[in-house]
Amino acid sequence: MQRRRPSRTLLRVFSAFGLAFALVLTALATWSVVDERQGSEAVAEVLDVEQRGARTYLTVQFITNQGEMCESLMRVTVDANRAVSTGDRIRVRLAKSDPCLRVRESDDQSGWLIILVAAALLVTFAIVAYVAWRRPRTPLPLRYAGMP
Repeated sequence: MQRRRPSRTLLRVFSAFGLAFALVLTALATWSVVDERQGSEAVAEVLDVEQRGARTYLTVQFITNQGEMCESLMRVTVDANRAVSTGDRIRVRLAKSDPCLRVRESDDQSGWLIILVAAALLVTFAIVAYVAWRRPRTPLPLRYAGMP
């Protein structure tokens, strides 16, 4: 049984779209982490604690540096905040561009995970693109065909 190899054109199109996707994903992930690092921290009051299976969600209320009162739902990722209850206060990190919607715990480092995934995809698709777009090697002359 002979396996059919995918065409070079299909591999080239796939690698080009994959490489473009990985570049955009890396750029957006980097922008998101930088935007959060340039943001500020605030003290938020826990209004509601919701358990959804193994995940815990908090509804928090806080005031931004601009004096705007915000209420946001956020997922708990830091173990110390899993035991909070209604009325407790926790520290949150607000993004610079959209402080009311992009709220995380101050000790949350999960934003770096998407950059690692994006970088891995970028390297993978760069290798696939190199293999798909490189010129094929010229075959050896027939006089060398049987040599190791």
